[in-house]
Parts: sequence; structure tokens; C-alpha cells
Amino acid sequence: MQLTSFLAQSIVDKMMAQIPYNINMMNENGYIIASGNKSRINNLHIGALNVIKTKKTQTMTTSYGKNGLPGVNTPVFFEKKVVGVIGITGKPEEVTPLASLLKVSTELLIKQEAYNKQRQKQKLELNHFLYQWIQLKDAIEKHPDLLLEAKKNGVDIVYPRRAIAIQNKNNISLSVDNEDYEFDFSPKIKIILTKLESSVKRYSSLSKKNAFKIGIGNSTKKVGQSVNEALRALELGQIFLKKKNIFYTDVRFIDLLLKANFPLGKLVSDFNSANKGETGKNLIQTLIVYIKKNENVSETAKTLFIHRNTLSYRLNQITILFGLNPKKTSDLFELYVGLIYFIFQYSKKG
Repeated sequence: MQLTSFLAQSIVDKMMAQIPYNINMMNENGYIIASGNKSRINNLHIGALNVIKTKKTQTMTTSYGKNGLPGVNTPVFFEKKVVGVIGITGKPEEVTPLASLLKVSTELLIKQEAYNKQRQKQKLELNHFLYQWIQLKDAIEKHPDLLLEAKKNGVDIVYPRRAIAIQNKNNISLSVDNEDYEFDFSPKIKIILTKLESSVKRYSSLSKKNAFKIGIGNSTKKVGQSVNEALRALELGQIFLKKKNIFYTDVRFIDLLLKANFPLGKLVSDFNSANKGETGKNLIQTLIVYIKKNENVSETAKTLFIHRNTLSYRLNQITILFGLNPKKTSDLFELYVGLIYFIFQYSKKG
């Protein structure tokens, strides 16, 4: 690992907050790359050259101006190689006892930085693989290059997985199981791939307690398909079901109807026109409840807090307005599909 000036200066600043002496950090070539005295940066440090050569702590009693002042210089190792030198300016007898402490602290910070970089690199490589994986329309076994990537990243592709799309507007921190994989699909949507039903239950429970919504795809080896289902469940669930956690199976039929793209332009236009007035809105709401209550007149009237005769009048008005009789199964189905198209298009406008 190369000791960068940014990391070196951050180490110097942390150290100098604890001791009343100037600290310099030199790279593997002996040049000062960080210091409490900024005027000394980029100058060659004479004492550091001796330390790099001998790989041992050296004291300096002679001043070389910007190229070295009295004090102590000690080598900094990473994986048994000298990556730099840390120097403390001051009387050698005063600052030498601090040398070992600063050396250990500096090497620990460098190791932590190296570890963080390695973890970040692994995360980027894993995310790159996951993004490629979810693009597949077929089984990953048909893609030898991705199989190698899966093995390299330690991803078990044997088990089918569910995709969970989480819309987390408040950026609530979520703990992810070690056997699950997560990545940011967009600034507000996180995708989790899991083979554990316990994870599905846990996220469903969390979504009910907290301010975020989730869509859950079907369990399959074709994770790209499950991701699309989870995203679609998240989208359609908020429009049609108003629930916080939606399985794709809950909206699959609606999704199929929307993808069928039936030629119902005039009917959708009639819904749009009706929705512009209070009377029309009441009729649309009546139709929605009538469908939800499975054409049960008593339950529909009870839910709407109206008399059965009023409901009968509204159903007749629906027949007149749309040219379709909600009391006839075929007509009601056409109204239902047109209503779905209207609600979906209306939600996009909002």
C-alpha cells in the first residue's frame, strides 16, 4: 500500500491533537508529504533517508533547516515493507519515548485504511456482478463469464432467491443477513436478494413498523425476473392496494392486464371526463367499492353509507355514462379493466 499525502496528513492531525510536538510524515522516498508545519511539505528529509536505509529508528541532533530538525524518526511498516517514516520534532530525549507509540498507532491506522479500501473494492466488484446478474433473462449457468464472477465474489447461485425492493425515503438503516445480498438500485430504492423466508418476514414486519414500503418478487434462480417483479409490486401496490408490503402475486393479474394494452382508449377517456366533476367522482368510487365487495349490493351500500335505492340509482347512472352495465359480468369486467387503466394513468400524472 502506498502512503498518500491525504492519509498521512489525517494521521498527523490526529496525532498532533494528542501531543505538543510537531509531527512530519515522509513517504518511502524520504519526502515530507504531511506535517504540522505546512511549509516543510514536499521537502526531502535527511533523517528519513537514513531510517529507510537501515529500517531502524534514528535520532537527529543536528538541524538541516527544512530538510530536518532535531528529533526522532521511526520507520512505518506495512506487510513488512517500509512505506514511510514518521518524525517528531523536539529534543531527542523528550520525544524518543513517544516514537514507539506513534509508530504503532500509525501502522494500525494504515492497516485499517488498507482494510477499508479492500472492503470497498470487494463491495464494488460484488455490486458490479449483481448488476450484471439481474440483467439476465435466462439462467446464469448459460453465462460462463458470470459463473466465474459469482465464484470470485463468493456468491452461491445454487438456490433460488427472492428480490425485495425497498423504498426507503427516510434512509432507515437496515441490518442485512450475511446470506443476503444488497445494492442500491436507485437513490431511493434498495434491492435485497435473499433465499431466506425469514428475511422476507423480517423486512415485511419492519415495513409495517417503519416508514418504508417493500415489493417482493417470486422465488426463482432468474433473479433478474424476481427484481422486475419486486419493482413492479412496489409500483402497483402503492397505486392499487395502498399497503406497505406487497408480494408480486398480489398484483400479478393487474400487471398482466396493463401489459395486455387492451384498446380501451374511449373508456379511459370517459373515466377521465367523469373524474373532473363531483358526481362523476362519486360514480367512480361507487364502482370501485362495488367491485371490491364482489357485486354485493348490501355490503356496497353499507360501505358507502348510502341506501340501497341510492346505490341502484348510481349503478344505472354508471350504465348511462359508460354504456356498460355493471350488473352484467362481461360489462363489469370491461369496466374493471378500463378502471385499472384509468387509475394507472391518473397516478402517473400525479
